[in-house]
Amino acid sequence: MTDSLPAGAAFPQLELPEPITDALPFEELRAAWAELHAASPSATPFAHPAWVDCWLRTLGADADPVFLAVRLDGELVGVGAFDCRGSAARALGDPNLSDYPPLLAAAGRELAFAVGVLEWMREDLVRSLELWGIAESSPLRAAFAAASESLGWRAREERESVAPVAGLDGGWEAFLGRLGKHDRHELRRKIRNFERAGAAAYGEVVEPDAVEAELDVLLRLMRASHEGKARFLDPDRERFFRASAAAMARAGLLRLGILRLDGAEAAAVLCFDDGRATYLYNSGYDPALRRLAPGIVSKGLAIRAAAERGRERFDFLRGDEEYKARLGGAAVPLLRLSLEAV
Repeated sequence: MTDSLPAGAAFPQLELPEPITDALPFEELRAAWAELHAASPSATPFAHPAWVDCWLRTLGADADPVFLAVRLDGELVGVGAFDCRGSAARALGDPNLSDYPPLLAAAGRELAFAVGVLEWMREDLVRSLELWGIAESSPLRAAFAAASESLGWRAREERESVAPVAGLDGGWEAFLGRLGKHDRHELRRKIRNFERAGAAAYGEVVEPDAVEAELDVLLRLMRASHEGKARFLDPDRERFFRASAAAMARAGLLRLGILRLDGAEAAAVLCFDDGRATYLYNSGYDPALRRLAPGIVSKGLAIRAAAERGRERFDFLRGDEEYKARLGGAAVPLLRLSLEAV
């Protein structure tokens, strides 16, 4: 853990904004929250109110949620969901299910958001705040560091995990060209071998009814392909998966890809898509077809589909699995920020 965050360079002539922060009921904030999410280039799917709502309803019974709306000159510039327990607070949610925290700030208004959050926390007698899942490159990292320094909070950070990301600028062929020679050859070979094994087809569904109809395929293949995933999908988490998939599909943020061979389901990938990036949330494959590498093939085809939609990047989300690097993912550190009022 380091003693402080690198804040000064991001705000060399720091003049603290004077935001107004309110704690609001979820439903009162929901519509404006969704609008801000759609307008914010750095927003992740896990900061969307539909996702937060599903987590609270299915797995968040023990949480004490607080929803903060930060305004600057009357304009909503940030929303944060927190779990506040007495004098301690943390970003709401479970990092094992939500790869990034439910923190949302308008572009260029990250400092105002951080100031608004910390001032509200101090007024509410919160003495410590934990922000998990902050990407090293996120503007929120520098914003909370600068706000902490100016407002009398001690800020520390530690590396929590990584989230590999592959750039898609230039399209599919450009993506392939950026892979190492061996990895490029292997991906092309695996896709070609799968397509030669029979009638191969990869398709993605986005409509809520279609997602609901195909979700059983994903859950079945998740359980079949990995013992750890089978244990992970207990009844509570399965209920969360079903609720969140339906909600994110209704919000227009979900794509469920199914890879078939001769009509039979070979692999499935559940992705989020916000118009800028595609996020690989979970996947599974039929182990009887392991020799044809349906897991890698389905992920490769999901990347190709994202590139063809003109997405900027493909985010593999939390975890350092080897396949992510082989598919072009460059590791982006995820940090946990620990803030203490002094």
